[in-house]
Amino acid sequence: MSNNEYGGFARKFMQDHEGEELPQRSWTRERQLTAQALNLRVDWIDGRRSEGFSWHRYAGFEWEDVGEEEHLTIHFDPRFVEIFGRNLGALIDDIAEGRLNRVRELPGAQRKQLEQHNPENEPIIRAINVYPRFQALLQEIKGEENERYTRSAERA
Repeated sequence: MSNNEYGGFARKFMQDHEGEELPQRSWTRERQLTAQALNLRVDWIDGRRSEGFSWHRYAGFEWEDVGEEEHLTIHFDPRFVEIFGRNLGALIDDIAEGRLNRVRELPGAQRKQLEQHNPENEPIIRAINVYPRFQALLQEIKGEENERYTRSAERA
């Protein structure tokens, strides 16, 4: 196949999906099989907040199936990332191998679609919480008080 034919395929694909927003996955992993992710990026559904956690600070995880939903907690000393959803067990191998590099909350419509048809058993992330908040740690270091960030447990 010539380069022109490859370009034609890409143009046709983009034209067929013009105006559509292709769904994003709830997680990504390091692409190279022998490489390890440097950090775990956490993105929230509103698109107004994102945090990174160094795998160098990784201390362990706990996965639990609590009936209708699964609960995965990842400990990055001194912080915790809590993930709620379904099929979260699929993330454990990537955590153990140091390949997980991103998790994100999914919009409700995309979650429902995956709950009905999910042949790849993709993780369905409903919510993510982080304790303590980054800003709470910063306020503590600065010696400042701020009610917004000093609450002990806050939905991130």
